[in-house]
Amino acid sequence: MADWRELQTQAMALLKEGKHFDGVQKINACMELFETELGGSDSKILKEPRAFVEEIAGKAAPEQKLALRSMYVTRGDLLAALGASKRAALEYDCAASLGAEDAEISAKRAKVEQSSAEQRLQKDDDGKVPVTVLTGFLGSGKTTLLNHILQASHGKRIAVIENEFGEVGIDDALVKGGAMADEENIVEMNNGCIC
Repeated sequence: MADWRELQTQAMALLKEGKHFDGVQKINACMELFETELGGSDSKILKEPRAFVEEIAGKAAPEQKLALRSMYVTRGDLLAALGASKRAALEYDCAASLGAEDAEISAKRAKVEQSSAEQRLQKDDDGKVPVTVLTGFLGSGKTTLLNHILQASHGKRIAVIENEFGEVGIDDALVKGGAMADEENIVEMNNGCIC
């Protein structure tokens, strides 16, 4: 089992490489390991970060607070790069609450707030979400294209809904068996879709 320090280093390297999805996975694993070291459980460090920070503020050693602060900044940077501005701002708030006021964290928070405001202004007038539909004959390369899209590091947030019409599902096994299967949540629905 990897040490949280190693995972944090890997997450920071992935951030520099622009592999933000992979970086979020690493920093999440890092923070969950760190939480257990502090005596916590249930991923509260990720699910309820403000409550977690308040809970450990009095009992964590200064070096632990510094490490946690660095984790929240890294996670905020990764989430900001993915366009999750509100959540990135929360991560920066948690980082700021773990030490003295830091101009770098304040600047990052201001930047994501500005980005969030700009995103709200740039929304389509009709509020629609862009959708791409992949169709084609058997063997035309739909699953190959889908797997390429899922595995590529392009910084986009993607949701996939796959519908198998045949009695025996073929593509769900190919998508589930891919490299992303361990990292992403895939739920097979009774009507033949996997999402």
